[in-house]
Amino acid sequence: MRIRGWLTGLIVFLLAPSLVFASLWFHNKFDKVNSIDNSLAGLHLIEALGPLLQEKALTGKISSTPDHLRERLEELGGSERSADLVLSLDTLLEERSIPLALRQAQILASKISQITRLSSASSFETAKLPQLITDTLPTVVIQSAIMANNAKNISTWGEINVWDKMVIPVQGGQYKIAADGASRDTMEYFHDLTGAQAELLKKQAGVFRKTNVAFQNAGSKMLSSTITAEKGGDVMTRPVVNMQPALVNATFALWQSTVDYLLMDLQRQRSETLFAVSLAGLVGGLVIVAAFAIAIALSRALADKTQQEFENLGFHDPLTGLPNRRALLNTIRNLPPAEPGLRTGAILIDLREFKKVNDRFGDHNGDSLLRQVAEQLNQHAEPDDFLCRTGGTEFLLFRPRLKKAAQFEQLAFTLLQEISTDRIIGNNRSAIEANAGIFISSPGDQISDHILTDAALALRAAKQKGPRKFGRFTPAMRTAFEESDQIAKELQNALKGGNIVAWFQPQVNIHTGEVVGAEALARWIDDDTIRYPGAFLPAAMEAGYMEDIEDAVRSHALNFAASLSGKTRSAMHLGLNVTASLLTSTKAVDVLHKQVIELGLKPAHINLEILEAVMIDEVTATPIRQNIARLSELGFFIELDDFGTGHSSISSLRDLNVDRVKIDRSFISGVDTDPALQKFTSALINLAKSLDISVLAEGVETAGERDWLKRHGCDVIQGFLISQAVPDAELATMILKQNFKPKVPALEGYGPLRGQA
Repeated sequence: MRIRGWLTGLIVFLLAPSLVFASLWFHNKFDKVNSIDNSLAGLHLIEALGPLLQEKALTGKISSTPDHLRERLEELGGSERSADLVLSLDTLLEERSIPLALRQAQILASKISQITRLSSASSFETAKLPQLITDTLPTVVIQSAIMANNAKNISTWGEINVWDKMVIPVQGGQYKIAADGASRDTMEYFHDLTGAQAELLKKQAGVFRKTNVAFQNAGSKMLSSTITAEKGGDVMTRPVVNMQPALVNATFALWQSTVDYLLMDLQRQRSETLFAVSLAGLVGGLVIVAAFAIAIALSRALADKTQQEFENLGFHDPLTGLPNRRALLNTIRNLPPAEPGLRTGAILIDLREFKKVNDRFGDHNGDSLLRQVAEQLNQHAEPDDFLCRTGGTEFLLFRPRLKKAAQFEQLAFTLLQEISTDRIIGNNRSAIEANAGIFISSPGDQISDHILTDAALALRAAKQKGPRKFGRFTPAMRTAFEESDQIAKELQNALKGGNIVAWFQPQVNIHTGEVVGAEALARWIDDDTIRYPGAFLPAAMEAGYMEDIEDAVRSHALNFAASLSGKTRSAMHLGLNVTASLLTSTKAVDVLHKQVIELGLKPAHINLEILEAVMIDEVTATPIRQNIARLSELGFFIELDDFGTGHSSISSLRDLNVDRVKIDRSFISGVDTDPALQKFTSALINLAKSLDISVLAEGVETAGERDWLKRHGCDVIQGFLISQAVPDAELATMILKQNFKPKVPALEGYGPLRGQA
């Protein structure tokens, strides 16, 4: 009896893990069904908001709300979130301002999507549709409502001033960005969709794009008339007001079709999952019976193996409860021989710039987010997968028996999309971004510790592509890493040897042709070879040499400026690109000022080129603005770079003491032949000139572009039409040749200063 009891107990012990894993699998699948049901409920709620938004956008009021909408929101939000959701609904219903009411509805839809995890439940093909529904298309309606509202208001005004005029081009630009983005996204998102519903989507998208073009044409007429108008009645506002209802109807027709397609996709996933669960239940029952019979014969061997597995899982990360790197290495080293035809895969995920989360919200909220990410990853892991936290913000999902590489890559895409969804931290809405590196072995290959290195190299390549990107390891990545490492070693010697120098691209007065400044750019002089920034800056960033390079370029440029001091007919503005690392440090600002003064230079002769993109982050924006204000007080010439690309705004021109704006190349290329581009470029120039701010156009490559800019008020240009970046000696020669040549009356044009056109 003792032997029978021991054997029975051993068999039960051996079968228990199998039953647990089976239960977990079924639980996970039913959880997926519940998750889809939850997402369907959320999508129906968002669908109920659509008619309210459309009615508000068209009439300015909402006559009635769907029955039980408030109760459904309260049920969805529960005790913690219901008050917030109901408040957003009440604000939508009661707010008189159409744009503000629509914005509140957009926020409510985003909250519903987040609570019900709509993006996570969507399939690979429809993963981007929730963003289209809750953000992209509502933003088009909001911006059109603001534009129509501005048109109605300005038509009733008497005399209009510069600030009144600025409202139209700026708002028109914001609408164009939103609407063109929606047109581009719908073409991209709908391209691979199939079926009758997909064809309807594509048809509705075509109607939306045509209506958008018509509305933008109406906006262009209003923009053109605004530039010359003296009174509100002179502005052509009627086309915009008349076209806006058609745009709203076309947008919401596309919106509803997108909702319908997403509903169909979620319902299909639900049916497929339930079928898989039913089939697995039948097969699983047969497997358990067979396993019970086999367990009697193999009980001792299976007991030893089970004990070994539990020992291997003994090392865990205390924060997330996942196994740690040591446990992963132990698992890899004890893998059985690889089976022919099967692969092994690993997905290494790292959260980007997570330090900002800790700095902004505190370490406790950062720890909470790491636990949330661990939970999300665990929901997608299969029973045989090994999920661990390898350290810091890195997680690794290891799949020892991989059958389909394409599905594994799709899993990486799904994980990145889910991790990168918006989250509510305290009372703030925030998001984290992530990248993933994928390693997939060849069929039958035995795996060793190198899988971690190869996955890390794939992650490194993915990070260079930007947020939410993943990369799959290839041998070329190891070669690129070794080359980058070699470049970093050579770069260290180049910095010590003074081979990182500044070259200068001239900037000329568009009316006289005189060289009035130059932008300092980094060059690596390697014997007789010139290395350009694209060849070494990526390696420098990884190796942490960027500040050293910036210091070398700045020192060279300032010494050259000192050598020119007092030797030119008019003062030169030498341009230095200023990075966020300098602008966030008051100490660095003082060091720069001291360096300029000690060289006998005036700060007014140093042009600091500032990208407004460095001020987007809320955490660092305030100290950066304070330091820019201090640089201006010290007398430095402040230039706002990439003006017009979407980062720049009226608030930047208002809040910062800007001396000059540099219009981005994208607004210059072909401006002499593109009427639509001419309207926006002239609006940018007029905006700056109306505020007594000088204008520089970069990337000028043709005489036609130069002549158009000259006629429309531009002050200074730079680009290949004038010259590429050259060494300081060549720039000095250009200045002598161009600035001291005899003046020619009625100068109409000038060619390149050098042989490069």
